[in-house]
Amino acid sequence: MAKGAVLVVDDEAPIRDILSFYLKRAGYQVLTAGNGVEALAEMGRSRPDLIISDLRMPEMPGDELCKRVKSDPGTRDIYFIILSALDGTASRIGGLSLGADDMIPKPFHAQEVLAKVDSTFRLIEMQKEIKRQNKELTTFQQRVQEEMALAAALQMGLLPKLPGEAPGSRYTHRYLPAEGIGGDIYAILPLPDGCTAMMIADVSGHGVTAALISAMVKTSFENQVRLGGEPLAWAHGMNEDLCRSTLAEQFATAWLGRLDPVANRLRYVVAGHCAPLRIVGGARGGLQRSEVLRGKGFMLGLDEQLPFMEHDAEFLPEDRLVLYTDGLVEVEREDRSMLEEAGLRRICAELPVGAEEAADSVIAQARAYNQPAPFVDDVTLVILDRQA
Repeated sequence: MAKGAVLVVDDEAPIRDILSFYLKRAGYQVLTAGNGVEALAEMGRSRPDLIISDLRMPEMPGDELCKRVKSDPGTRDIYFIILSALDGTASRIGGLSLGADDMIPKPFHAQEVLAKVDSTFRLIEMQKEIKRQNKELTTFQQRVQEEMALAAALQMGLLPKLPGEAPGSRYTHRYLPAEGIGGDIYAILPLPDGCTAMMIADVSGHGVTAALISAMVKTSFENQVRLGGEPLAWAHGMNEDLCRSTLAEQFATAWLGRLDPVANRLRYVVAGHCAPLRIVGGARGGLQRSEVLRGKGFMLGLDEQLPFMEHDAEFLPEDRLVLYTDGLVEVEREDRSMLEEAGLRRICAELPVGAEEAADSVIAQARAYNQPAPFVDDVTLVILDRQA
């Protein structure tokens, strides 16, 4: 089996013959042409791996042939060596500026040409292998992107449908994953007794693994809510689920709440998560006072025996609840400052009427504060308005 195909182009038949002899003896397939026009015709019938062409030839010289070959997307990758009787550095530079890959001065030794061809084909094989690997990599990347897009669509399907309504409340969200798919998740579930169960969580890490665990967090939350009880029982159950189902270095921060619209009370557990904001009368829009629903608690998934604490807060008609993940407030600007909780409270002190408009305003103002730095972590914002 031939090592590869070499097209020898020279208007002198003896040179074509001697190069053909040595190349064939070395195991190469040899094609010949007397000038550039014949070479192009030969290339129309078969594609060589390497062209060795004289520079000075009638009808079409080697420099014009080189330009034709290198300007055609279908042939530009063919390795091109020019044979030239013009010796010297200037001639070599001039030849390479035409697009040739190498030059061999005339007169030449056949063994020198053969050595050059052998080294060239080693390079050609390396390039072919790189192209093959790049093609495989591109195919793999396309498949990963397609799977990531599918996973992102499935993850979006886990989020509540918008616009959302719960007993006596309306809500919306803004979900901005850092890598197209992320570890943030939230859920709002109406309960049989007229109350509303709420959860927002942020899983450690990014990408598919974090997204998978976020789906587990949501499923665990829904299962715990179906079992009944209060947020404290939900937190213990979810923590046990995650400890059994994830690795030691994987965990989730979460905020779990149960809104009783009759008693106007909100019972909640903070599991290492950002404390939400209660905007007193925030659903009316305009300048309003905010409160931070603080609480202490360990993250979920660290240890089955960790304790949690339940808290209680007033939540009246026309109040607004702002739930968020730390990606919203922890973008570091060029001056090393971050929005942080205090900055978010300033933004939320005066928001428009309507959860949709308020959510858009919060994201827009957070982006404006962070510029030119983009969000680098998953960002989830949930705004829930009590109706009058």
